[in-house]
Amino acid sequence: MPFNTPASTRFFRHSRKARPVNSPLNQLADSSCGGGPGSVPVFNCIVILTRDPQTGKIHGKVANLAGISGEATSERDLLFLLTRRFRELLQTCSRENRPIPWLDPPETPGPGEQQRFIPIHL
Repeated sequence: MPFNTPASTRFFRHSRKARPVNSPLNQLADSSCGGGPGSVPVFNCIVILTRDPQTGKIHGKVANLAGISGEATSERDLLFLLTRRFRELLQTCSRENRPIPWLDPPETPGPGEQQRFIPIHL
């Protein structure tokens, strides 16, 4: 598209609203990128973080999916580790036609903990 095209149409030619699926975790039916027929499902990965004041390490656990936790020296490394494990578990459950072990309701952060919401495209 030429650069003399108005900015309002240059990048967003198609407007498409994401439609939530009947899911307590608000999984989106299609990627909200408007990718067309090859769209992928999007899941919310909710992470609870705490920092150990003695070691400085950050501990995290996925609040809405059972059995995923980890520890790292930086929040970035920890979120990368947890989201990779989250995605792998969802892909395994999907491939093997097993139910996803969602925690419903998800765990909530306690005092001194922080929460992060990360969209995961499979």
